[in-house]
Amino acid sequence: MVLGGRRAFAGLILLIVLLASCTAAKKRKSEKYYVEHKQTITEVRQLFDKLYQHMPFSAGFSDRSLKYFVLEILSDSVRFIYNGEKNQPQLEEAVDRFGFDTTQLRTLATKLQQINCIWISKRSFYVNQQRETVTFLSFKSIANPNLFSENKYYILLFPPKQIISRHFRERIRRGDLVKIEDQVWFTIGSNFR
Repeated sequence: MVLGGRRAFAGLILLIVLLASCTAAKKRKSEKYYVEHKQTITEVRQLFDKLYQHMPFSAGFSDRSLKYFVLEILSDSVRFIYNGEKNQPQLEEAVDRFGFDTTQLRTLATKLQQINCIWISKRSFYVNQQRETVTFLSFKSIANPNLFSENKYYILLFPPKQIISRHFRERIRRGDLVKIEDQVWFTIGSNFR
């Protein structure tokens, strides 16, 4: 009888530990990451918005070590892509030619590195014939050793206001979009741009 009592007690302890671990992990890793880096992420977004007002662009890095800065400049008819890994002088010339504030651009790059962000951009879409623009930051997943696994990117979305559409609600219902806090959403994608 003692052996059966010990098994029951061990089973009860295991059940309590499992239940405790489930209730202790109320926050997702994405939410925890956002909360830990909220101030820097906010600074990145504010700086990006300020630079974006001068000229629409996207920025990030072309490598895992976040060493080579990439600038994608969007003009009325052409998209220019400048990669610091391939041609640093051309990137510097483009920054001057398009009149970007080099100090602010360097600060943006440094802050992106601090939070391990590989890309920041804006995307527009239409909801009920109204244009909506969302800022997003992409983060690379940890390398998966499986040769045939698909790359995954963790993406924070910052819509300027609550977006109510059937498609948006459906993505939330399926779990494709997870709310972190007001106007901050998380998703996982196979592309970072």
